[in-house]
Amino acid sequence: MPIVVLQLPVVKRKTEIRPSQCPYCQRGTFQRWGKVSKPVRDNRYRSVQVYRYRCCACRRTFRHHPEGVGRADQTERLRKLVAIGWVLGLSLRGTTMLLSFFRVSLCHMSVWRDLQEQASLVEKQRRWQGVRVLGLDGRIHWDGGRSEQC
Repeated sequence: MPIVVLQLPVVKRKTEIRPSQCPYCQRGTFQRWGKVSKPVRDNRYRSVQVYRYRCCACRRTFRHHPEGVGRADQTERLRKLVAIGWVLGLSLRGTTMLLSFFRVSLCHMSVWRDLQEQASLVEKQRRWQGVRVLGLDGRIHWDGGRSEQC
């Protein structure tokens, strides 16, 4: 029987690297402008450190989140756990109950929104894009649906 290994996204408490460029003007000179402890919903962490930077060129501020954390209060790992619970056959409320064992409070509508987001990500990955084939080993040419020998 094959063993399936599911790798969940990594979530870090604080970022180890500075951002490479400003998201507004793409310049690389900025200074740290403070830090905040951001509460998150995750099965391991309750809060993460988020740093704020100020660009020296455009003077705008922006936040730099650690890996696995974004603007939302749920981490990427929790969103994947929600999707795994759904795939295993749990209902929305059953998935909510499963998360409560990890001391994560999440309503069933948040579970539904997470599932919709994961489904759209999977759909983007599965979308097939056609490729025009000019030749294969110099023998077959593809021209709009008909193939012919050289």
